[in-house]
Amino acid sequence: MASTAQTVTREMEQAYEENGLEGCQRLIREKLDEWQFMPMNIAVVGLSGAGKSSSINAFLGLTADDDGAAAVGCTENTGTTIITEYRHPDNNQLVFWDLPGVGTPSFPKDSYMQKIDADKYDFFLLVTSKRFLEINAWLAAQITKRNKGYFFIRTHMAIDVANDRRAHPRVQRTEDELVATIRADTEKRLRDLPTESPIKMEVFLIDNYEPDKYDFPDLEQKLIGNFPELKCEALLLTLRSTNKAMVDRKAECLRSRIWKAAVLSAGISVVPIPGTSFAADVTILLHETKFYYQQFGLDTESLRRLAQRTGVDYNELNSVVMQAFGVEVATLSARSFFTFFSALGISLAAFGAESAAEEAVGLLLPVIGKALAASMSYVTTYWLLGQILDKMHAVAIEVYDKANAQHCAA
Repeated sequence: MASTAQTVTREMEQAYEENGLEGCQRLIREKLDEWQFMPMNIAVVGLSGAGKSSSINAFLGLTADDDGAAAVGCTENTGTTIITEYRHPDNNQLVFWDLPGVGTPSFPKDSYMQKIDADKYDFFLLVTSKRFLEINAWLAAQITKRNKGYFFIRTHMAIDVANDRRAHPRVQRTEDELVATIRADTEKRLRDLPTESPIKMEVFLIDNYEPDKYDFPDLEQKLIGNFPELKCEALLLTLRSTNKAMVDRKAECLRSRIWKAAVLSAGISVVPIPGTSFAADVTILLHETKFYYQQFGLDTESLRRLAQRTGVDYNELNSVVMQAFGVEVATLSARSFFTFFSALGISLAAFGAESAAEEAVGLLLPVIGKALAASMSYVTTYWLLGQILDKMHAVAIEVYDKANAQHCAA
């Protein structure tokens, strides 16, 4: 931590010498947004009609009507014949690749892995709507040989559950019992497939239009956990909040990076120019506050998507957010911070006094004062961001509880 802080301090001093406060603010934003430059590639493989396109859209947080979404409809082509990429709307470094199935004229089995350039993908999702075939087991073996991870995904669960109830009207089984039966059958069929090596039994039952049900929340968590370590944070921060499990996971991740923002605050506190530390701290707090807001799905676009998916009135969800913060966080400025901090029960005047004290100490005690000022700035920024994060997390949970309660009631 100490060496990191020293490095940031040097970088801050250099940025200030070259471009003044604007240079420091730009460096702050670059440091906090480094995760956006980590390339992530996920391959999606399955037969036509398996639900590949709707699965991709579910991960992208899009509907088929949105720009950049994968085409979904009841008049699909006979099969994917080209490799198609779909980039995440919030981070174009995350790419889902819709791959042709194995054994087509253009992608024969004996050269399939070379044709799709298998080594460039971080992870594979093997998708079906009914049952997995022998070719899926073969593909899993080929992926394993390349030290890549994969999951088996069975889609259309809501349809399967509804069809089972229509087919057996006199058998009163709960949805959990039906899902357990489908899971047991799917896993048994996979075990019975002839394979050249053991299959990793990671099977997820999902419905792409119900991202808060079945195994979809668990699938997201497991996918993030199986990504290469350096890309794990980037994937988590890129995927949108579509369920409470993702909200909680994002809260953990965001909390783990608070120290980075605090170190940046400490680094700039040693610049001996009055007002510099306060302005930089406000930049950091504004950046992270808006980032938390978007990550937890509290922005207007995310709330509208949640309302559309659950059938809940958007205004009801938005009122929860506005009552909690008192201002529109997406357009929050240094001036409106007074209102925002007040809603959180934080005194901005105390924050300003602390920043003034940092600068006074740094100017009056050039040697010891720098270390003391940096320490004061670090502690204050860390505490403030923790308070903001806690409030954002609680409001996000309240929003999802409200949406899901009304959705289930309907």
